Amino acid sequence: MNDYFKGKNVRIRCRKDYPEAHSHIMIGKVRAETRNCIVVEGRTFHFRHLVDGLRSQVSCGDTMVRGIPWNNIEIIHELSPKTDYKADFDFDKNGNLILLDSKKTVIALRREEGQ
Repeated sequence: MNDYFKGKNVRIRCRKDYPEAHSHIMIGKVRAETRNCIVVEGRTFHFRHLVDGLRSQVSCGDTMVRGIPWNNIEIIHELSPKTDYKADFDFDKNGNLILLDSKKTVIALRREEGQ
């Protein structure tokens, strides 16, 4: 097993089993990669649609270590080493959900109504 992501900051988008499911995104630092999962210390963000820029539409989990099964991952993005996954979050002027770190790291892009 290659440890390609170990020690790197990542954004992971999990699969949605049905269209009405909430989006589930995790941002954090990879601690380990196994045959079955990737282990990440970070925070989760859950939401339906980011259309109106309200923090109340986003549920943010506590910082902790989580194992995410590979078959539950839709995509992994490698982020800047300067990403601060413990930073607060908000919306930018375009309605994108971002971390309020020095890089203004994007958590999720705003979607138009109906997408």
